[in-house]
Amino acid sequence: MIPLYKVYNDSDCEAAALAVLRSGQVASGPAVEQFRQGLCDIVGHERVVTTNDMSSAMHLALRLAGVGPGSEVLTSPFSCLATNSPIVQAGARAVWFDIDPHSAAPLLASVRAAITARTRALIVYHLAGYPVWSAALAQLCRDHGIALIEDCDNALGASVDGQPVGTLGDYAVFSFSPIRQISCGEGGALACRSADDHVRAARLKRFGYHPLHFRDASGEINEAEDVAEIGWSAAMNNLCSALGAAQLPTWRARLAQARANAAWLGAACAEVAGVTPLALSPGAQPAYWVLPLLCGERDGLLAYLKAHGVAASRVHLRNDLYSGFAAAPAALPGLTRFADSMLAVPCGWWLDAAALEYIAATVRAFGARA
Repeated sequence: MIPLYKVYNDSDCEAAALAVLRSGQVASGPAVEQFRQGLCDIVGHERVVTTNDMSSAMHLALRLAGVGPGSEVLTSPFSCLATNSPIVQAGARAVWFDIDPHSAAPLLASVRAAITARTRALIVYHLAGYPVWSAALAQLCRDHGIALIEDCDNALGASVDGQPVGTLGDYAVFSFSPIRQISCGEGGALACRSADDHVRAARLKRFGYHPLHFRDASGEINEAEDVAEIGWSAAMNNLCSALGAAQLPTWRARLAQARANAAWLGAACAEVAGVTPLALSPGAQPAYWVLPLLCGERDGLLAYLKAHGVAASRVHLRNDLYSGFAAAPAALPGLTRFADSMLAVPCGWWLDAAALEYIAATVRAFGARA
């Protein structure tokens, strides 16, 4: 089976993990800041905090955006629960908006119609590493005083008009779970536009302590340091950070390989009648976590690929099917069309020319059936 995802590992990762384990500094240590600084370089600014996972980063973003009981958050239901479950945990309600069935970009008219006096934030999901962004959407949020949160969990390294994702909105969340572009075992990050939010986030992820003033000169918890806003435990540990830091020198090469693979495979699949690669938003340079294809016979193609050794997938189940969100039903024709036609095929760094040709040949064989 040609895998849809793969966990990256090399001798540097193994050496870094072993060094941390032997040091005894598993919870905290120098790799935490080393990895955080590397992310700052990638994202393009210094206001980044690392977290234990992506959902914790989203919890922080919602808290900083003023989301709480009685609030509403605009979001797409075609996403991972890791993105949308923090809305419910914050005591707020998810309000679904529609997306373009060709690109998965938010539909401006649908977003505008969903805004109420209770709306506090909008989450934009860069699906599969494809940036979905528009100046008009950002302006709509500014006009209504709504925080704009980028979900970049699959999009590390993607950009719009040369600007990295994660710098386009007020907040951005990233994921470093095992199958992301950088695999830390587990981990996340939050990027903040505001310097004040960045300081507040650094406190909240460690129960509310100031990260530099937690202990006094003797090593004891600092009695002089007040905790004015109680946070929780959401810090990324030294072991996971070390795994991430070990991959910083090589991840751009893997990103470049995924882009080259996606370009070749997308062109090959586009030659098959009834199969269309996901459309790019204007100015978008994807990170290509997977290669999404749109197909009128999606379920048939999906079953055919799996039966012939290609690990394709629908990736997500639309979250508006879950009663736990208690969200008002919404007419989402674009999203329904997209969810019924999209499947993802592998395009990552681990594929060689033979694997790419086999995937393309399998798609062609399905299209050529009598």
